[in-house]
Amino acid sequence: MQKVRVYYALKSKTSFGYLPTKEMDMTNYNIEKVEDGIATLRYADNSWAEITLASDMTQEDLDDLALQYAPKAGVAPSFAKVGFTSTASAKPEPVVEEPVDDRPAWLKARIEAYGSPESQLEYITENGLDKWLEHVVKIKTDNPKPD
Repeated sequence: MQKVRVYYALKSKTSFGYLPTKEMDMTNYNIEKVEDGIATLRYADNSWAEITLASDMTQEDLDDLALQYAPKAGVAPSFAKVGFTSTASAKPEPVVEEPVDDRPAWLKARIEAYGSPESQLEYITENGLDKWLEHVVKIKTDNPKPD
């Protein structure tokens, strides 16, 4: 049985980058079996995980996966009780709704006609403030605000 010490993920960092500290996430594991590209890992609390191996994997890659699957303390959700059964399935992708633009049409038209703040500054720089003000009046006339 091969004993391996895990690669650690640092919890602390400085402005100069990550530095080793005593606040590291670490756990020990043993490789119990390797079969068909699957390694069975046994942890100190006797729990186990099966990790899919790859030929280009480094020890650090394996250690990182071992740490991800390592036993952790947590709080069980109310449905997770002894005897609970379910069918494993992929979690559905959340539906992302497009934001609703409920601004009035005249306002949307004005905003589009004005252009970005950068383009407005460029217009002022190239044509002068008076021309820009004339441009704004024309935009407002072409897209009047209802009373």
